[in-house]
Amino acid sequence: MNILLFKLTLMPSVMALITLAIRRWGNKIGGLIGSMPWIAGPILLFFILEQGKEFGIRSIQGVMTGILALIAFCFSYSAFSRRWSWLPALLLAYGAYTVTALIFYYLRLDLYLSYALVIGTILVALWVFPKPSTEPFRVRRLPFDIPIRMVITTLFVLVITGLAHVLGPNWSGILTPFPIQTSILAIFSHSLQGSNAAITALRGLVMGLLGFTTFLFLQAFLLPEFSVAVSFGLAFIVNILINLIASRIW
Repeated sequence: MNILLFKLTLMPSVMALITLAIRRWGNKIGGLIGSMPWIAGPILLFFILEQGKEFGIRSIQGVMTGILALIAFCFSYSAFSRRWSWLPALLLAYGAYTVTALIFYYLRLDLYLSYALVIGTILVALWVFPKPSTEPFRVRRLPFDIPIRMVITTLFVLVITGLAHVLGPNWSGILTPFPIQTSILAIFSHSLQGSNAAITALRGLVMGLLGFTTFLFLQAFLLPEFSVAVSFGLAFIVNILINLIASRIW
């Protein structure tokens, strides 16, 4: 199949399914499901198909930095959403994301230390994450919210994979977990259902980053030994198991 056609069919389908999962099982489980590597996995796959397996493996170190920045985004947006509407909360959270990404990019931590730091940061974030109030969620939907989410997600994937050869593996990896899907989740939850819904969804997403991070970390060791299908399949099983355990603990 043509890679461009693959992008144009896979990515909107993934975004639509995540949105339907949130509607079916609620914001917490929806956030947990949304944290699975539905976007980062295909982006890594496209890196490998277009730039080669070595490029994909080298991008994983940058992905760890991107995940730290993503945690900063989720925590910041949740905190700011209590006081402000979605736009100022989003801009401030993007600021937190950018500062975090730049700091850890220049620190140049190795893969093992980065992975340990990400896991530790996730656990701390879950401990201190803003708590939603007891106020019930509003239930409101835009008539075309699913197509809007599908288009935005697809455009992001096209841009980041299209610029990979210019950005190089490190910055391509850093931008792989860029909170485009997370932003969509936060904005729609916040604007349609209120701050509580956004906080609940983003906390579920941070919880799911335990498995998401491990999925990507394992690729650094699986891809050199196995095919892409086997590497992704084995790591995806591990991701699911971690998410199931995390959902029971938290």
